[in-house]
Amino acid sequence: MRVFAQCKKELAQFSRDHLTVALAIVLPLATLLIFGFAIRLQTKDILIVVQDFSMTPTSRSYVAQLFTTNQFQPTRWSGQDPINDAIEKGIAKAAVIIPPEFEWQVKAEKTPPYKC
Repeated sequence: MRVFAQCKKELAQFSRDHLTVALAIVLPLATLLIFGFAIRLQTKDILIVVQDFSMTPTSRSYVAQLFTTNQFQPTRWSGQDPINDAIEKGIAKAAVIIPPEFEWQVKAEKTPPYKC
């Protein structure tokens, strides 16, 4: 019963205070418009380094599919430890390492181990 009394009181307050009604409607609407149209949460052109230990048609196809989207851009980097060097020096933001048994794991439908 107290809940209904509180609701009745708040509705009466809304009818007296037009600024509160405007804020209650305008602020959520403005937030919806900002998040709906102004802010883009899509990632694009992330620089990545790929180290392919498998060197099979399956792994090359996988790498090609990574770059068919506009989300990733390949970065070439060489050295003793190309993955760590590229990420530490800011050349790349992420790395993809394809293990030697990648094709076998794909054909066996096993999930390759991954590290973050």
